[in-house]
Amino acid sequence: VTAQIAGIEVMDLEDAVKALWKINIYAESGMGCTGPIIRVSDANLEKAHEELKKAGYIN
Repeated sequence: VTAQIAGIEVMDLEDAVKALWKINIYAESGMGCTGPIIRVSDANLEKAHEELKKAGYIN
C-alpha cells in the first residue's frame, strides 16, 4: 500500500475503503499532510481511482 488517493471527504473515508474491498482491492484509510487519504498498491491505483470516481467519492 504505497500509492495514495486524496480528495475524499473525511465522513466518506471508511465507506470509500469498503467500496474498494468489495471489488477485491485492498485499501487502508489514513491522514496525509493535507487531509484524508486512501492507500492502495501501485498496481491497483488506477482501478481504485476509477472506482472511487464512479462511486462519487472523488472528482
